[in-house]
Amino acid sequence: MAKPTKKLLKKGKKKWFNVVTPDYLNSVELGQITAFEPDTLIGRTVCVPLKEVSGSMRDGTSKIKLRIVKVQGETCQTEPMQLFVQNAQVQRIDRRAKERIICIVDEVTKDKQPIRVKAYILLNNSVIRKVRTAIHTATTNYIKTFISTRETKDIFSVTTQRTIANHLKDDLKKIYPCSVIIWKITKA
Repeated sequence: MAKPTKKLLKKGKKKWFNVVTPDYLNSVELGQITAFEPDTLIGRTVCVPLKEVSGSMRDGTSKIKLRIVKVQGETCQTEPMQLFVQNAQVQRIDRRAKERIICIVDEVTKDKQPIRVKAYILLNNSVIRKVRTAIHTATTNYIKTFISTRETKDIFSVTTQRTIANHLKDDLKKIYPCSVIIWKITKA
């Protein structure tokens, strides 16, 4: 004989809430989310392509993860949690490289927020350990100074990944020519 099913309590009709980026990301409306009550939305994460925030097709391979912080009426205010390049893009660039260096840096911003940056450095030829160590040290030092002299809102801007990668590429050119991908910027 079949077991009787439990009756679910109806909570009412779901409402639609607009998701908006913070002011320093141009207050772009990202879309809508449904929920029974506004309080259930706080803490929920939304992951969108960075090109929706920046409006540039160049940012099509990057994504930004936002957390809903507060709800005012029908709009949800967010703050960035993570900025990252999709794995497919990293693998595509990685194919030609003979040598890879992954550099993970944990640092605190000017406004006391812990940030983790993962940099992926690709070399076309095999190099000796001394060169690898020099590249790793230079990368770590540059990223630490970059993060410690800026606030969180400046680090999670649209152009940060490109800025760090371009400056690092120029600095590392003196040691050994390489290409740099800033893989992830995460609020720890």
